[in-house]
Amino acid sequence: MAEPTFRFSPRPNRAGDIHWHEWTQDTFQQAQAEDKPILLSISAVWCHWCHVMDETTYSDPQIISRINSDFIPIRIDNDQRPDINQRYNMGGWPTTAFLTPAGEIITGGTYIAPEQMAPLLDQVISYWNEHKSEIADQLNPPAPPKINPHAEIPSPESVTKIMEAIRQQFDRAYGGLGVAPKFPQVDVWDLALLFFTATGDGWAAGMAVRTLDAMAGSALFDGIGGGFFRYSTTREWTIPHFEKMLDDNAQLAKLYLHAYQVLGDDTYRQIADAVLNWANKNLLNLNGLWGGSQDADEEYYRLPQEERDKRPAPFVDPIMYTHANAQMISAQLLAASLINPTVYAPIALTALEALWDRMWDENAGLYHYDNDGPKLPGQLIDVAHFTNTLIDGYEFTGDPIYLERAETLIAYADRVLKGENNGFYDQIEIPGAPGRLKHRQQPLNENALMARAFLRLGALFEDEQWTRRGQALVGEFSPMAEEQGVFGALWAIVADRAHAPVLSATVVQSHHRPGTALRQAIYGLYDRNRVVRTWPVGSPEFAQSGYPEIPVPALYICQGQTCSQPITEPEGILPALQQLQQAATAQVPNPGGSSPEA
Repeated sequence: MAEPTFRFSPRPNRAGDIHWHEWTQDTFQQAQAEDKPILLSISAVWCHWCHVMDETTYSDPQIISRINSDFIPIRIDNDQRPDINQRYNMGGWPTTAFLTPAGEIITGGTYIAPEQMAPLLDQVISYWNEHKSEIADQLNPPAPPKINPHAEIPSPESVTKIMEAIRQQFDRAYGGLGVAPKFPQVDVWDLALLFFTATGDGWAAGMAVRTLDAMAGSALFDGIGGGFFRYSTTREWTIPHFEKMLDDNAQLAKLYLHAYQVLGDDTYRQIADAVLNWANKNLLNLNGLWGGSQDADEEYYRLPQEERDKRPAPFVDPIMYTHANAQMISAQLLAASLINPTVYAPIALTALEALWDRMWDENAGLYHYDNDGPKLPGQLIDVAHFTNTLIDGYEFTGDPIYLERAETLIAYADRVLKGENNGFYDQIEIPGAPGRLKHRQQPLNENALMARAFLRLGALFEDEQWTRRGQALVGEFSPMAEEQGVFGALWAIVADRAHAPVLSATVVQSHHRPGTALRQAIYGLYDRNRVVRTWPVGSPEFAQSGYPEIPVPALYICQGQTCSQPITEPEGILPALQQLQQAATAQVPNPGGSSPEA
């Protein structure tokens, strides 16, 4: 068996002198046999304070000796093991957790300096020796999530409650939520933009604009190299943590593109372009997929451009993660419609094929990451994001293979991840899993993403079964979402979709006359519940539609029972949408229809 490979700070350190173990059943059995507590270190290759702890605390000879003699040390990578991180993170990275041999938490924290670690090791050993007979050897299962298994559809008031929680925490002076530290919280501002289009609430739009402008105009955004840093340690966005994450930047690129769609300010499109250019220049591997992150190097990022150009760029983690790559593909597809199709479409579609080829195995399932081969199958976060990205791929290209693959992933999730009701667990069941991995969880955001996929498929196929399943899944998690407040923003976006009228855009084309220009044009227009489908002339869908046989390609846009005249040029889309909006407004006095003008 190959020796385990652990990643430490790139700067000089002795952290490798600690006898680190992997998270395995054998490791826990060793801890039980030797009657020793476990020291769990959750680290990340991009994490500045993880590197500092390697260089200081874990390089102290006395601490190294004490850990090796009295503890079973386990080290995991946060990105590679999100399942462990979700259950043991103590508030940030690095996480330093002390566990019983059965995997229950004794105590812990984040970064621990050498002068603090030495007495803490003494205290943990003393506590363990004195109280181990009192500590239950069996893990307590987590409290069940607050769900409503009988819900058919979420209440619209739930979305309003979450928006009200956002208003209460909004920082009027500097944008964002709260005081410090400040994270971008992309879902919150995506919800604010959506709420503005649904209700005309100018306060929602104002909060989003204030925050997006503040982030892009602050030290959080790398104005030289492009890309956003992970978060700010200050209320004013002035001192960031300098790591750049693939998934964060994918979400932020889409957020700024959504702001451009809704508000029409071209500055937002330029910011998204800079973010995606950074990702493609720095993280894109030769195999067509993106690495996970770029290292935090405070000294490098504080240099002016002429000095930066003389130094090597910070380390890039080349490991490919399914959920993050899926999110970046979706961002690049939207950029292909809104910025430059010749640049972004080939990158996105190449990555979409590469991700499927590398990460999907019909026997093992969907893998989480690829590091000299794919690893860790059966994570809901990957299934949820990749399913929606495959639907994006279908809408952008019209190729039904992407819908087939999306349905394949859903069938896989139903087989290995589905709970007793509609909800999904965060990981596959692992018999004999050590520690808290025994207990699977039902996370809110990933279940919301699965519901989004069901609702989209219901609209694309005009299939009530998919739609009802999506509505029931959103409704099931309503109590949890309301309880989480601003952290339920993604759920609120999907819950709104469960109520919003469907805007269906159908491209009719032939093999010799594809509707690429029409499809990409409608794909780039914002709506709360828009789907884009493609029906070839002669297909069963076209035959059953009743659409007239006119020269193709042609685009039909419908909302409810009202449809536009066939559109043959992209310039005809906006007038048709305006007519549909006027018709919807006349029929429904309560505001909340689509916003096709944005």
